[in-house]
Amino acid sequence: MQLTPLTGTFGAEATDVDLGAGLDPAEVEELRAAFHANGVLVVRDQQLTLEQFESFAASLGTVTQSPFVTPVEGHPDVLCVKREADEEATAFGEGWHSDWSFQPAPPAATLLYAADVPAAGGDTVFSSMHLAVEALSPAMVGMLDGLRVTHSAGRYFAPQAAFAAGGPDASMEIRPDPCALAEQSHPMVVTHPVTGRRSIFANECYTTGIEGMSAAESQPLLRFVYDHLARVAFTLRVRWRPGTLTMWDNLAVQHYAVDDYAGTRRELYRIVLAGEPPI
Repeated sequence: MQLTPLTGTFGAEATDVDLGAGLDPAEVEELRAAFHANGVLVVRDQQLTLEQFESFAASLGTVTQSPFVTPVEGHPDVLCVKREADEEATAFGEGWHSDWSFQPAPPAATLLYAADVPAAGGDTVFSSMHLAVEALSPAMVGMLDGLRVTHSAGRYFAPQAAFAAGGPDASMEIRPDPCALAEQSHPMVVTHPVTGRRSIFANECYTTGIEGMSAAESQPLLRFVYDHLARVAFTLRVRWRPGTLTMWDNLAVQHYAVDDYAGTRRELYRIVLAGEPPI
């Protein structure tokens, strides 16, 4: 396996690897080390069945199910992230976020495999939460370090929320539920359990406030955090091609699915790996 950096700071593309053929234990460990070192790992030109995709994901960790979205029939751990060319549904994954951060133990990693993508558009942008913390002043890190933030899925998955009105012909079957309004508390700044690096764990999609602060007090600080983590210097952009598999570390990065492909079809398959409560 050969690694080519995607930026000067994080992310890499792996070549000379066939994920569908099955990796031996040494190859799995090599790939896992590359993943943790880079935060985002891209593997091109793969030809995977769903079974091969699931098998590869399971070699890296414990595959777990996703809430609120009906999975692929016969594959309860796999989501099909799809929008047809004539659909006007809200783009799934738009806005900066870490996957399912509203859960007590959010996913450690996400794997996304492209089956059919636009010739141009529909990219995914990643921002390094490690770089975001490391660029802050010690005084600001010290202030954020003592805060806890609340997360909720309500903005997107509660009844009458953004994804609730998809309609019977929507490509993705969203299952709105009042339980999406529940809130989960996590530290604002967390430590990665493998690398030991610090990262910001607050995001614009799912974070609802700061514990112990009113909305008037918390929103300006959260706005600063959101603007800071979206700085171009912390980001990389992945352009999809059919057969591209991208995997990312949900404690190391946030991501943003760019909705600039109206009139074209996009179909990818997603698996998440179980994580631990962030600390």
